Amino acid sequence: MNFFKRKYYKLTIKLLKLTKGNDEKITILQYLIKNNHRPDLKNPKELTEKLLWLKLNYYKENYGNYVDKYEVRSYVEKKVGKKYLNELFGIYDSVSQINFDTLPNQFVLKGTHGSGYNIIVEDKSILNIKQTKKKLNRFLSQNYYNKFQEAIYKNVKPRIIAEKYISKIDDNSMIEYKFFCYNGAPKYIYAEKKELENVQKCFYDLEWNKILPKKHNPIFIKSDFLKPSNLDEMLEVATKLSDGFIFMRVDLYSVGNKITFGELTFFTSAGLIKSSIERFNTEYAKLIQLPNV
Repeated sequence: MNFFKRKYYKLTIKLLKLTKGNDEKITILQYLIKNNHRPDLKNPKELTEKLLWLKLNYYKENYGNYVDKYEVRSYVEKKVGKKYLNELFGIYDSVSQINFDTLPNQFVLKGTHGSGYNIIVEDKSILNIKQTKKKLNRFLSQNYYNKFQEAIYKNVKPRIIAEKYISKIDDNSMIEYKFFCYNGAPKYIYAEKKELENVQKCFYDLEWNKILPKKHNPIFIKSDFLKPSNLDEMLEVATKLSDGFIFMRVDLYSVGNKITFGELTFFTSAGLIKSSIERFNTEYAKLIQLPNV
C-alpha cells in the first residue's frame, strides 16, 4: 500500500470516528491498512475475519464484565478459585482516591477499562507521583472502544486498580503464556518474555513442540522456552475459563510454579493482525462456528 493511500484511509477513519461513523466501515479500513486487502465479513473464513465478525455482531456491551480488569475477578474466582487471582491492594474511581503512602514499594496500577493502561512500579521511592497521576487521569479519560471499535469495552467503567507486583525469580524474566482456546479447548500457546529492549516470543503446541512460521522469523527461531512444570494445570485453568465461549485467549503468568491470572481477550490484536503461522489463520479458523444473530 502506497503512502498516499494509507494516509487517505487513516484520515477517513479519523473523520468517521469524529462523526461517530459506522463501526464496520472503520474496522474494514483498519484491517485494510494492516493487511492490504479487505476482510470478507459477509462470508468470513479466516481467523481474523471471524474475530471481526464476532467483534461487530456478537461479543458486545453485555460481555463487558469479562474484560473489565476488576469485574472479571469474580468470574475467575467462581470458575477456578481465588488462588489464581493476583493480590489486590485497591480499586479507585478517581486518581485522587489513591493513597500512594499506603501502597507497598512495588505494585502495579491498571486501568480496568482497556488494554495497555498499565504503570509498573518497581521502586516507589523514585516514582514521580505527579507524572503518574497525570498519566492515570489520561487513562481514565479514554474509552477503549474508540480505539478499535470493540463494543465489548463501550460501557466498562473507567477505574484504576492497584495490584501486587509479580516478582521474577532469580535472574529469569517473567514469562506470559497466552492460551488460544476454541469452544473451551486450548489449541496452541504463545509464550512471551520482555526484558528491556530484548523480546523473546514463540508459539507452542499443547505438547510443547515449537511451532514456526514457514517464512523465516529470526525472533521465533532464536526464542526458546522451557516447558513449564505446571503446564497441565495452566491448560486446565485455560479450559475452565474459556468454557462456553466461541473463541477466547486466556493469559496467565507462572512464577515459582504459581499460576496467576492475567486477562481474558476476545479479539486477539483486535482481530486486525493475521498470524505469521498460516495454519492458525485457516485451519484453526474452521473451529469457529459463527452463531446466527
